[in-house]
Amino acid sequence: MANGMEGLFVGNSGLHAAQNAINNSANNIANVNTKGYVRQQVVMADAGYNFFKSAAVSDQRMGLGVSIGEIVHARDVFLDKSYREEAGRQAYYDAYANAIEEVQSMYQELEGTAFKDVLTGDSSLWTAFQLLAEDPSDTTNQSMVIQRSNLLLTRASAIYSSLSTYQSQINIQISNDIDRVNELGNEIHALNLQIQAIEAGGVETAYDLRDQRDLALDELGSLVNMTYSEGSTGMVTVKVEGQYFIDEARCYEMGKKLDRSTGYVDAYWPHLSNPSTDFYQYVFDFTQPISTDYNTDVGEIKALVQARGNGLTNYTDNLHADPNTYSSTTGLSVMEEAEAQLDLLIHGIATAINDLLCPNTTASFDVRTENADGTYTITSYQNVTVLDDEACNVGSDGQLPPRELFTRVGTERYTKVEATNGKTYYIYNQEDTLEDCITINIGNESFTVRDPAKATENMVTVATYRDNPNGTADRIKYTEKRPYSQYETEKDPKYTKKMIGGKTYWVLEEDYTADTATQYTLQSMNVNDELETQVNLFPHLSQGTMEIDYNMGKALSQAWSNKGLSLYPGSTAKFSFSDYYDEMAGVIAVAGSTYASTSETLYNSVTAIDNQRSQVTGVSTDEELTNMIKYQNAYNAASRYIQTVSDMLDVLVSSLS
Repeated sequence: MANGMEGLFVGNSGLHAAQNAINNSANNIANVNTKGYVRQQVVMADAGYNFFKSAAVSDQRMGLGVSIGEIVHARDVFLDKSYREEAGRQAYYDAYANAIEEVQSMYQELEGTAFKDVLTGDSSLWTAFQLLAEDPSDTTNQSMVIQRSNLLLTRASAIYSSLSTYQSQINIQISNDIDRVNELGNEIHALNLQIQAIEAGGVETAYDLRDQRDLALDELGSLVNMTYSEGSTGMVTVKVEGQYFIDEARCYEMGKKLDRSTGYVDAYWPHLSNPSTDFYQYVFDFTQPISTDYNTDVGEIKALVQARGNGLTNYTDNLHADPNTYSSTTGLSVMEEAEAQLDLLIHGIATAINDLLCPNTTASFDVRTENADGTYTITSYQNVTVLDDEACNVGSDGQLPPRELFTRVGTERYTKVEATNGKTYYIYNQEDTLEDCITINIGNESFTVRDPAKATENMVTVATYRDNPNGTADRIKYTEKRPYSQYETEKDPKYTKKMIGGKTYWVLEEDYTADTATQYTLQSMNVNDELETQVNLFPHLSQGTMEIDYNMGKALSQAWSNKGLSLYPGSTAKFSFSDYYDEMAGVIAVAGSTYASTSETLYNSVTAIDNQRSQVTGVSTDEELTNMIKYQNAYNAASRYIQTVSDMLDVLVSSLS
């Protein structure tokens, strides 16, 4: 009877094992579309054996049935690691390729003619100058130059503004991604604690929670360069860009440092920084080259930060910049480089045209400024750039300096300076005898001045009183030696001391300063308002003769063929305006193609790895339905087995009665 009753328990174990296996397959099928779910496989095992007799060959044991030996959580840790690393690299190249594609779309370069039309096309400033060369005095031709100049600035400014706007959009995406990284970090840390609590007894395994954690690690790996490891307690520690992000104790959230001048945010580690001393440990390090060899080309956020850059740039970030500094700053960001190169092109056009309309030369001279106490301060100008007033043209009003075509909002082109290269004379003021005076001619003016060789007046010390420069009521007494006559009074002096013969210079206000308002840049450049109001003020008449200068229009149109622009600091390759734009657009296109093809290749690699993972972790409905049929048959077999044992016991009991 005992053995018969044990047979019932053996059958019962089969029923329970088959039922649990059916439930497992049903759970797999139910989660076939659940993202991150990993299939669970049942492994059957012997329930155990009872020893009842020793024999010569071996011990005799009786089996106790079947049990669920293990529920296998099918994952391949090596595929997981490869997937997360390649997904992060693919996300980097995809994000950067998208930024380059945006730059290309702003230039409308898919057709290859959009912006270039305002450079050398039918509606370009170049064609307007060709018409101007035929008759520089024709107001229609002059108006065409003004119109095309406005068109050039309008189109270039629109592109520049679009680049700036897209930088702000990238900045918003960076901020959102940083928030998402922190959310994932806190989620993984919370799951760590739950998994540890469930698995601490060594009885249960928190498979569903592990699936959620693995899914969070997959997403985190696409956002940042991440490494991770699982400890003996089931907790996962994570490093981001080489720094601990999640450990057993906590998640070290990223901070967002706001640059108030630009509105841009940068990720930093608050626990490693000291904002009170303005020390920030930034998450992303761009001092190393971006390369797969250095594993520095991983993570969407890094690509976005790199593409966005640190702010708006202009031609000063390219022109005369140190090549090494440029490559690690402006040249590192596609947005900053596009802004700097576009602005350099417009700066080159504006300055080339202005320098033809308002030609310059160099001069050295002194300027004397009288101080409040009667003394003089001498300012020396050495080899400064000034207007070449002998070679320049003027407008119909004949005024100097001539009008430049492109102006800066913060400064005039020239500053008028009276040089101290004349002599000091005592100008005669009264109507009495002129026997002690002589007449001198300086420039186009005549002056009656004291003749030191004939003058009868003595040089005496005369006291004068002037207001205190500090603004107080008391006046200050000053003395000087000058000719003095008994017939003069303080209000009616015989002579006035004056320096005559000094030349007027127009000193160029240079644009290589830190203030954008004084630079020929898209941020602060306009077409001259005076020329827009009165086009015949356009410099077209030779200075002095006031004859039409037909060579000016030719020189302006030929400026387009002069090769003076370099795409990169330190480069020896020089380009004309149209060639420069072609080279600039070509370089962007090549970079976009490279990043896009790399992203596509990595996408295919990531897809292949994910497919391999799916073969291990994914749920196959056909396989699970097959298993359900198998376990259903096992359940039926166990049921028949129990029925048979029950019938046998019933016969035995009936026989005994």
